[in-house]
Amino acid sequence: MWNKIRIGVLLTCLSFFFPITSEAKEPLTYFPIVKKGEVLEWEKVNKLLPKGATFKVVDLETGFYFQVQRRAGNKHADVQPLTRDDTAVLKHLYNDKWSWNRRAILIPVNGRMLAGSMHGMPHGAGALENGFPGHFCIHFLGSSTHRSRNIDPSHQFMILKAGGQLTKYAAGASAKQAVSMFLVGMKQQDIKIAMPVVNKALLKDPTITNLFKGITSMQYDIRSPSTRYPPVVRTEIRARVKKYDDDGLQTDTLTFLMERKSMTDGWKIIKIRF
Repeated sequence: MWNKIRIGVLLTCLSFFFPITSEAKEPLTYFPIVKKGEVLEWEKVNKLLPKGATFKVVDLETGFYFQVQRRAGNKHADVQPLTRDDTAVLKHLYNDKWSWNRRAILIPVNGRMLAGSMHGMPHGAGALENGFPGHFCIHFLGSSTHRSRNIDPSHQFMILKAGGQLTKYAAGASAKQAVSMFLVGMKQQDIKIAMPVVNKALLKDPTITNLFKGITSMQYDIRSPSTRYPPVVRTEIRARVKKYDDDGLQTDTLTFLMERKSMTDGWKIIKIRF
C-alpha cells in the first residue's frame, strides 16, 4: 500500500515539474486563421463544391464557423447546416434571429480560401435532422438568384468584402455604381461596404453614420445622373429609398453629390441631401 502511495506522490510531482502536453485541438466554432478569400467565379466554384459536398463556412467578421452540406442549386449553392450545433452557430451570427441580411464569408476548400456571401433565412425544403427548417443560400462572384436569375448586388459586394476588393472595385466604379455601394451598405447595415466611396469628412457626421443603424429592410431605386455639373469631375445622383425601421415605413429621396479629382480617380460622395 505504501509503495502505491509513494508512486502516486512521485507521479504527482513529476506532472507538476514536467506537465504532460497534448496536441492542441481546433476549437469547436472558431476558425483559427481568418484571412481574405479568393474571389472566384461561380462556374469554377460549382465544380469545387459539388452537390452533396460538406464544407466549412467561416464568418469573416467574427471567425465563427459551422459546417454545411450543399444539397441543391444551379445558379448558386443551396446549403443546409450539417447538425443542430451548426444551426446554433449560424443563428448566433444573426443574433438568434433568422435574417435575410447578407454576411461576408470564407470557405476553405482544397487548400484555397474562397470568398462568398450568405444570408441567414431558412426557406424551401430541408432534408437533414439539424433543427433548420429549410435551406439557405451561398453566393459567389457572378452567381444569381434562381427565380429571377438576377445577380444580387448585396451578395456581390459582400463577396468583394470577403475578398478584400471593395477599394479596388470603388476605384474603377462609375458614379452610379459608387452610389449603389453606399445604398447596399445601408441596406445591409454595414458601413464598411460604403467607406471606399465616401469622403472622409462625411464619415465623421453622425447624420450619415446613423444611416447604417436600425434598418430592418430596404429597397432603393437609383435615378440617372444629373447633367447639372461637368460630368467628368462632378455629378448628382438621386435615389428613392423605402426602408423599415423602428418607426415603420420611411420613404426618402436622397441626393448624392459626387466628385472626383481626375479621370483616373474614383468617385467620392462629398454631400448627401435628404
